[in-house]
Amino acid sequence: LGPVNPLDLLAIVMLVLAVVLGVRSGALPQLLGLMGAAVAALTGLAVLPAVTPILDSVPAAIRAVIVLSVLLGLVGVGEAFGATFGRAASKALGDGLLGTLDRVGGALVGAAQAILILWLAGGVIASGPFPNLAALAQRSSALRAVDSFLPPPTEIVLELGRILDDSGLPDVFIGLEQLPAPDINLPSDALAREIGARAAPSVLRVVADGCDQRSSGTSFVVAPKYLVTNAHVVVGADSIIVQTSGNSYKATPVLLDTELDIALLYAAGVKAPPLTFSSTEPGRGAIGAGIGYPGGGNETVVPATVAAVYYAQGLDVTGKSRVTRRILELRSRVRPGDSGGPLVLQNGSVGGVVFAESKVDPTVGYALSPQQVWQRIAPAIGRTAAVAPGPCLR
Repeated sequence: LGPVNPLDLLAIVMLVLAVVLGVRSGALPQLLGLMGAAVAALTGLAVLPAVTPILDSVPAAIRAVIVLSVLLGLVGVGEAFGATFGRAASKALGDGLLGTLDRVGGALVGAAQAILILWLAGGVIASGPFPNLAALAQRSSALRAVDSFLPPPTEIVLELGRILDDSGLPDVFIGLEQLPAPDINLPSDALAREIGARAAPSVLRVVADGCDQRSSGTSFVVAPKYLVTNAHVVVGADSIIVQTSGNSYKATPVLLDTELDIALLYAAGVKAPPLTFSSTEPGRGAIGAGIGYPGGGNETVVPATVAAVYYAQGLDVTGKSRVTRRILELRSRVRPGDSGGPLVLQNGSVGGVVFAESKVDPTVGYALSPQQVWQRIAPAIGRTAAVAPGPCLR
């Protein structure tokens, strides 16, 4: 047997304690306490977005602790207030049949509350700013069991996730991430370099300035003077440049799709030859190379293999709308700065556009399928007028 997930142990202890305490307290104190906690939580979530900009300069982990502490404090006050009225009502029932039913109901309500807490907290932890804790949540059997019979996280969880997350990266999944597909072999480094060498001159670094910050990513030429990258790399930017071999060129966004997470840039000075999108979607086992500029540094080429292809329900770049994307699960190392880079297949065509990394497994990344990207950008090739830069993400 492998190591036991600490969150699974915590979930079991929480469920047992909730049932025991539920019998002792009865159903009414818990129900009214839950109502008070819900009102307090909704109030807190309505107020926090207006207050959190004050904490923009605070590190993400510290900001998360502050926000969660305030929210939990409000929930505690609301729960205590409601439970006070519930205890008075429960006491009035006495020790007869009604009192017994209240205690039995208390056990059921206690168990339901524990499951509800796991559902809400699991969604927040799994997408929170603490990578190690997020990985534990993603692999928790208890959280996945709850996730299997309850609907995806409500807007409460999504709103809290938006407050805590300052990465600017899109959420590939709503709730728990799909567990990685079975292992699959990677091409050798030598083969990956051979595949990438032909495409590398057409892959450029992107540097975007705006919203009082700088972001970097990767782009590649898809038509003369036109490059594709991810929307989350350039959204909100008032200045975009693409760089290669020591040369920099001004780029203009002519398409910004925050749902798919794709942007098309026009850069008049770029002379690199265009890459061609694959006419068919690569399936499991397709090998290739990922090309990118991790950390905004030098161009790197890494081996990549398609492990699975599926539809994933996630959030758009702004974190406000649910979207469904057709994605490739890659067995490949994806790091910040690789966003917008191509998955180059053995025949030299582009088999996907890298846009995210896994929160479960550092050897797993995600790419957008080539057909959906091409269908979205093709009508915009030929445009030269800039589109609106979009909102600031942080």
